[in-house]
Parts: sequence; structure tokens; C-alpha cells
Amino acid sequence: MTPGNIVALLGTMLALAIVPGPSDIAVVARSVASGFTSALFMIVGIVAADLVFIVMAVYSLTAIAELMGGLFALAKYACAAYLLWLGASLWMARPDVAIAAKATHAARFSAFLSGFFLTLADPKAILFYMGLFPAFLDLSRVSLADTAILMSIATVVVGGVKLGYAYAAERATSFFENSTVRRRLNMAAGTVMLGTGVYVLFRG
Repeated sequence: MTPGNIVALLGTMLALAIVPGPSDIAVVARSVASGFTSALFMIVGIVAADLVFIVMAVYSLTAIAELMGGLFALAKYACAAYLLWLGASLWMARPDVAIAAKATHAARFSAFLSGFFLTLADPKAILFYMGLFPAFLDLSRVSLADTAILMSIATVVVGGVKLGYAYAAERATSFFENSTVRRRLNMAAGTVMLGTGVYVLFRG
């Protein structure tokens, strides 16, 4: 990979990561509902799915990607159900109690899987890695070192942007001590989550 390829790829990935999508909304809602630590595990799942896409793209595993079509469909419905559940939970939550506040191993694993499958079902991620990604470099000449660079860029850019969203949401939640304001914040976040869940469920 040339420095020009790296800069172009980094800039494009940064622009796409900053534009809010279903995974960003899920990370923000998770941070509001369960705290920054829970959102962190979701982000790890999101980055892990991005790395899976990179391996598929670099090694031209399009046949495997096609065979995984059923998995992608299943992931879409699972993600929609999760978003709807979290949105409803935010609506019903007491303003002074965070949902799943205890960061148990099960809760962390659930957060990880939510981020992982949400990204697998994200058309923006699929379009970029399977469609636009080859435009930045000749995939037939990508070495192991190049693959490591690509994975590092994805980890830093995607993970970094989503960490920023999660931290900002957690700080905003901590700022509001008034129970009425917290209640309204939960309801607003819940409404967004419900809308996103419906969008994910019915999109083409």
C-alpha cells in the first residue's frame, strides 16, 4: 500500500464513521441506558465485524459472503428486535436507575454480540467493504502487512469515532441529575431506538 492509498482510505472511512448510522445510535443508547463500559463492549463487537469484512474483501471471499446471505438476514431481524427491546426498556425505565447497570459477563457478551451482528447487517458497511473497498487498492496484491495496516486503520477510525459518541452520551446522561430531565432523556433515546429498530426491520 502506498501512503496515498492509506490517506484516501483513512479519510473515507472517517467520513463514513462520523455519519450517524444504526450502530452509532445503538452505541449512544447503550451508553445512556447501561453506561460507558457496556457501550465499550458493543464497540468491540462492531470493530470485530468490520475486521471480518476486511478479511472477506482482501481474500476475495465473495462466495462465502453470498453463502452468508441467510446469516445477514437473521442478523437484521435480531438487531431490529434488540433495538426495539432497548427502546421499550428506555421508555419504561426509572429515571434514577440504569438498565442492566451491573456489567455482568452475560451483559458484556450480549453487548458484544449486539454490536457484531448489527454491523454484519449494516448495508453501509457491506457496501463499503464489498463494493467500494477494492477501488482504493489492488486486492490481488495486498500482503499480510497491508492487511494488518487495513485492520489497524479500521480499528482506530471506527472504534475511535464510536468511543467518542459513547463518551459524549455517557457524560450528557451524568450531567442531568434532575429526575424529570433524565426521564425525558430516556424517552427521547427510547423513541430514537424504536424508530431505528423499525427502520432496520423493514428496510430492503
